[in-house]
Amino acid sequence: MKKKTVGQIVLLIVLAVLALACLLPMLLVLAASFSSDHSLRVKGFSFVPLEWSTEGWEYVLSMGSQLLLSYRNTICITIVGTAVSLFFMSMLAYALSHRNFVLRKEFSILLLGTMLFSGGQLSHYMVNTTIYHLKDNMLILFLPAISAMHVIILRTYIQGNIAEALVESAKIDGAGEFRIYAQVVMPLLLPALASVGFMVAIGYWNNWETGYLYIKTQGKLPLQTLLMQIEKKIEMLNNPDMSSVAAAQIWESVPELSARMAMLVTVIGPIMIAYPFFQKYFVQGLTVGSVKG
Repeated sequence: MKKKTVGQIVLLIVLAVLALACLLPMLLVLAASFSSDHSLRVKGFSFVPLEWSTEGWEYVLSMGSQLLLSYRNTICITIVGTAVSLFFMSMLAYALSHRNFVLRKEFSILLLGTMLFSGGQLSHYMVNTTIYHLKDNMLILFLPAISAMHVIILRTYIQGNIAEALVESAKIDGAGEFRIYAQVVMPLLLPALASVGFMVAIGYWNNWETGYLYIKTQGKLPLQTLLMQIEKKIEMLNNPDMSSVAAAQIWESVPELSARMAMLVTVIGPIMIAYPFFQKYFVQGLTVGSVKG
């Protein structure tokens, strides 16, 4: 009993140190976002702002309605894209979980092949713009993000936690495959869907490349792409080639470091707020394949 207690104390200390190591960088970023750019350049970063200033936040919030519009776009893209992705991935996982599915082996090989081979960014761009005509079309941002690993997680969960007898009894009662999927499998699959859905949602939330490549209209920009444009603007103003007096005056009004920290908080803030609500399902989803019941 004594050894177990000591082991638990050691484990708690290790977990506390790891949690602190993850929390401290975020606190440092938050403090830097409320520091003046001059103090960050001269005195460096500190967990307590040495010279309080909101110039970084003022620069980011100067986007005004465009920032709110991009936030709305990103929230809609994340919600709709995650829901559509989970719908298709869960249906595929349900089909692959049947041992008597005729094309189970062929679909499994194709699914695993996507983990090893990819057409590349250029081929995706050419197909989406010349064949599907998705240039400057918000539909490109809502396309389902089908991941082989997520399908495997869902399939493993179905095989380990949903008894085949339950599915067979539903078939005896006259239920078709889609009704079984919707009324029997889906309710029991919610923990795995919540876990996978959180990972997919993070992917949609952090995706800036798609908007950068395809979207040209400002009103259609997602949040990440807008902030990337702000970052590019800061880099351009920081270009040493811009040696004119006008460029120097513009640069003096741009809080480079504090604005970057404010943008970082703007991006990861909603994810940090949402994570505690999904933590239980997130851990369960990661360990779903370790023990098969």
